Amino acid sequence: MSEGYRNRSLNAVLVKDDVGKAKPTIYNLPPEGFAYGRSEPADAEGAREVTMHWAAHVPRPQMGPDCQDFRKLNRTAAKSGVRNARDLVEFRKSVDIKLIPAGPAGVLPKVIPSDVIPSFSYGQKSRPSTPISHVVGNQYATEHEEALDVQYRMLEESRKAQEKTKIKLTKGSKDRISAARSRMELIRNPQEPKEPFKLTKFKKVGSKMKLPGLRGSASMPTLEMLPPEPVEDDAMGISQ
Repeated sequence: MSEGYRNRSLNAVLVKDDVGKAKPTIYNLPPEGFAYGRSEPADAEGAREVTMHWAAHVPRPQMGPDCQDFRKLNRTAAKSGVRNARDLVEFRKSVDIKLIPAGPAGVLPKVIPSDVIPSFSYGQKSRPSTPISHVVGNQYATEHEEALDVQYRMLEESRKAQEKTKIKLTKGSKDRISAARSRMELIRNPQEPKEPFKLTKFKKVGSKMKLPGLRGSASMPTLEMLPPEPVEDDAMGISQ
């Protein structure tokens, strides 16, 4: 059985599908450009009309003296023997009971400022709105930069008026200056030599060791000049 015959047979069992494609239909369908479904007419009110037009709420009219009092009408109709809606309609046409507005219950309401002045507003006054044009236009940043330029200019002028050059010293130069000042202070104001440290019980003890030939102290020996030694000639063995 050929493939052409299978496709023309319109038999769901015989028709085969290709790899990666949908199985061909066996029904006689409209061409590819055909749109299925029912076409809906365009809505007269689109998104632009909904978002750009605000429909304000219209409250229903309040009950006035021309309105009927349905509670009293129904109560009177029940007393008169009306038992169904048709008889009640005929009864309302012949009997007219007007609505009497109820008076204020309790203490009369106080008069507030907004009742007298509709534009009166309550609460504390808030700050004025932020000027968005100044924020977007970078006006605040420009003003701040100008103020900084003025401050730096004034600082530079004050430094020029003083005309004092400060030399920043290093740590080594500071140490040398301090040492020189200390030496100069010692030269100008010499200090008495300090007594060596000695225990209290040894301060009054004198020296007891004396050797002959020493004047007074073992630390100061008597020095004498010795005669020069003779020089020997190694080659001749003669001493001079």
